[in-house]
Amino acid sequence: MKTSKKKRETRKTKPTEIRESDAAESVVQSNVGRRKFLKISLAAGIGLAAPTIFTRKASAQTGERVLKVVQWKHFVPDYDKYFDVFAREFGEKHKCKVEVDYVGTADLPTAIAADISRGGGHDVFHLNGTGAWLYDKVLVDVSDIANRLAKEHGGYLREAPSIGVVSGKWLAIPSWYISYPYIINSGYFHEVGEQYTDKTTYEDLLRIGAKLKKAGHPIGIPFSQTPDSNDNLLPFMWAYKAYMFDKEGNIAFRKKEIVDSLKLGAEIFNQTMTDEVLSWDDSSNNRFIASGKGAVVCNPISAYRTAAKDNPDVYRNLEIVKTPLGAGGLRINYGRTMSYGIYNFSKVQDLAKEFLFAMNEEGLRGMEASTGYNHPFLNALYKKPMPVIGHEPKLEVLQDFHQDVHFVGFPGPMTKTATAMYAKFIVPTMFAEVAKGKNPRAAMEDAEKKLRAI
Repeated sequence: MKTSKKKRETRKTKPTEIRESDAAESVVQSNVGRRKFLKISLAAGIGLAAPTIFTRKASAQTGERVLKVVQWKHFVPDYDKYFDVFAREFGEKHKCKVEVDYVGTADLPTAIAADISRGGGHDVFHLNGTGAWLYDKVLVDVSDIANRLAKEHGGYLREAPSIGVVSGKWLAIPSWYISYPYIINSGYFHEVGEQYTDKTTYEDLLRIGAKLKKAGHPIGIPFSQTPDSNDNLLPFMWAYKAYMFDKEGNIAFRKKEIVDSLKLGAEIFNQTMTDEVLSWDDSSNNRFIASGKGAVVCNPISAYRTAAKDNPDVYRNLEIVKTPLGAGGLRINYGRTMSYGIYNFSKVQDLAKEFLFAMNEEGLRGMEASTGYNHPFLNALYKKPMPVIGHEPKLEVLQDFHQDVHFVGFPGPMTKTATAMYAKFIVPTMFAEVAKGKNPRAAMEDAEKKLRAI
């Protein structure tokens, strides 16, 4: 899930160093404690390497309050520009200064870990793909803000509590998610006498994909150690009720269903794909479909945007379609979540809460700035036509994507164990092993052992 980044010409960035020794030595001084800190870090699959932070700072006047935010550096540069404007406007309204530190995907967990180890640094932090469970010991109860947002904006999507609620309290605010629809080259489907419809199943995709591969246009679903592989394979499993957790978040493998999904996955790999998917990273599927080589991917609209810019001939045949159906006509969509929390060591918690309320209330403005990547969690923001996706014919189908969307940990909450399962690529490893010939039941049993050992 990558897109090309434009060079920013008008804004300068200043890197701020956090030394590894500082983070490691101050662990024992924090509220969390060394053991708890290490558990949090390991659950996310991270280390303590120094992060690269790009800082937007405004000088505070004497006595003026300062709100510090650590924010994921969006792959759409215009969204960061929008966020700068929002932060400045919030500061003017609330007579404070807002400092935003933009951190890349790989460095964000480490920046958060450094804050936790010191017991300071920022007030608000961005949870990219993780829920409140991972940081529950250092988060402020934001139930008042969550309930206020829900009351004023028609409630949340049904699975929002699985991300933000721990032990009956909202500890994080789910703000938006990135959708993973299927993107097809309809021209290639027509070449082999086939058509993709709203009723297309994964079994249909296997049959059609074999014809597409024979015609020189394979399907591309990563079976590799990359986040997009999780984001593709988890909803595939769930469409066949091949769950690894129960509704409470306990490990509970539905073994028959998992074995069956692994067998079907291996068939799809062998008959519709090439070995390259075993070593893909998150940019590979973008290149695969945008170059004209591939016929099908499951990816955010970055691949669609890339083709529109770089390969108009391919773009003309690209379509955003509904996810294939699984067992009994079950459709499962997937989204990578983006949430926000407030550290319990923040000295400006009241200001931080108002910041989260204001940011989520204007979610549609953020969606527009993101060019349609950001999908809100508040029901009232789904009034059609939605920004961007409601005005581009090829993207209109995404306005209903939320009706079938699920997140890491489904059918339970996004627990520490579920987050670690994602970070350690347990599911992609399981599928890759079966694709290369391992017995499906043995691969599943190995995956269960790994999960229970976390």
